[in-house]
Parts: sequence; C-alpha cells; structure tokens
Amino acid sequence: MKHIAMLLLVAIACQAAGAAATEQGPQQRVQAIRAELDAGKCQEAAAAARAFIGGTRDEQARTDAMQVLATALRKQSEWRPAAKAYADLKDRYEKGSVSYVLNEATAEVLHASPKGVYPLMAPSSSTGDGAAARTLADDKVLEEALVHVGQARAEKLKAVAADLKKAVSSKEIAAKFAEIVSGLQAARYLKTDLPTTQDREAAEAAGAALDRVEKDVIAKLKPKVAELEQTITARHTVSVVQRKQMTEYQDALTQVTTAEESFRETLGKMPKESWAGGAVWLPLAGSSVKRGAECTQLTNTCRVLQTVGAWR
Repeated sequence: MKHIAMLLLVAIACQAAGAAATEQGPQQRVQAIRAELDAGKCQEAAAAARAFIGGTRDEQARTDAMQVLATALRKQSEWRPAAKAYADLKDRYEKGSVSYVLNEATAEVLHASPKGVYPLMAPSSSTGDGAAARTLADDKVLEEALVHVGQARAEKLKAVAADLKKAVSSKEIAAKFAEIVSGLQAARYLKTDLPTTQDREAAEAAGAALDRVEKDVIAKLKPKVAELEQTITARHTVSVVQRKQMTEYQDALTQVTTAEESFRETLGKMPKESWAGGAVWLPLAGSSVKRGAECTQLTNTCRVLQTVGAWR
C-alpha cells in the first residue's frame, strides 16, 4: 500500500508540474517546490522536484531543484539516496567553489553515516538517557559534522606541508604549496574559523624550499652557461652538442621561472589575514622575483648564444 501511495504521489506531482508549466516559469516552479520543503512537506517536495528535474530544460532551475531534492531526502532520513543526490549535485558546480565543496562534503558525511549519525559525533550526539541520537536530518547537526570534516581536511594538509619541505624540484614545491592553499580555502568553507597560521607556515616553507632547490640549480648552471658563452663567442659558432646542452639548460631554467610564477600566484590567493600586513607576503614575493629574474637572465643568454652561427 505504501508503494502504491508513493506512486500516486509521484503521478500527482507530475501532473501538477505539467499543469503549472504553462503558468509559471522554471524558477517560479522551483520556488513553489522549495516552499513545500520549507513547510515541512518533504515527501511532496521530493516528488515534485523529481518530476521537475526530469522535464525541465532550464539548467539553473534543474540545479536548484536538485538541491531541494537532496535536502528533502536528507530530511526524510533517506541517507543513501541523499548521499547520491548531494554527490550528483556537486558536479553541477565548478570544482573548488563553495557550492561544490559544501555538497561534496555533505555527500561524504552522509555516505559515512548509514544510520544518519556521523561517526565522529556519535559519542556526543546522544543524550545518554535512552533517547535517540540527533541525526543529520537536522540542519544544525549537519553543520556540526561539516565543521569536523573541515578540521580533518586541514589536519591532512599538514602531511603535504611536510612533503613540501623535502621536495627536490621547484615544480613539485609550487604544486604542493598550491594544493595546501586551495585545500585550506576549501576547508574554511566548512570550518570558517580555521586560523591562518597554517597558510603562513606553508608559504614560508615553500619559499625556503624554492630558495634551497633553485640556488643549487643556478649554482650548477651559471658557470656552465658562462663557459659556453666564452667558447662560442671566441669561435663564433655553435656545435650540435652545445645547442643540445643549452636547450637542456633552458628547460631547467624555465621550470624554475614557471614554478616561481605559480608560487607568487598562490601567495596572492592566501587569506589577507595571513600576510601579517605584508610582513610575510612582501619578502617572500620579493625573493621569488629575484630568483626568477636570475633564471630569466641565464635563459636569455642561452637563447642569444644559440643564434650564433645560425646563418653559416
């Protein structure tokens, strides 16, 4: 009987959605469905949202209706369908955006909570007197769970910071620094009061690692380029071997300058609170520009030398 009643409900919702189509625009129809959800009519809202999603061509309205559906399923304690609905919904948004992160994290929490109680909150979410634990159907409980996820993600990034300090290439350093900063930004969407200490420490570690790796690169290549310059200038010709050497040097130097550009770009994405009024950002950016300029100068020297004898 319950199954038949549900089928009837879906059929009625489909008919209602179809009839309303001629009178309302897509966004108005979504608002009407959301009003049912706000009124506590979760089952009716879910049925109407499904019917609307299956029939609309308006992509924004479809996304909004998917949000209503995901919320309605969660409030009805349909944990698995809700987890899938939030996972599908996240893909409607740009990766890394607030909506993407929130829906992804919600899907993660629901997937880890087959009975609607997030494991990390289970000990504290029960009253201890035999009453049922508060579940993720409650918006406040979900919000608390997302805070746990945000904190956990920030903690995991400390391992990335440790790897950054041991990195042996400028490309790897820049990539790990970008991963940390974007990861912390996403974590703050879930836990807004994360301190900026971790961002600042990562920036300082990345700057020190780049300085260490690139000083070694420059120290090795600078005398080699100078030697080639002296030889080629004296002979006014460039051998095949020398051209190959300079191409290899340029590739290594380009990797450094590209990494430095990435490093400075990531610095600009850090929370302003982590800059300490410029006391952190300015020295790091200044050192990066200096290293990049030295590499660019060596690269330009190689390019000029490669043209010697090119017309012979």
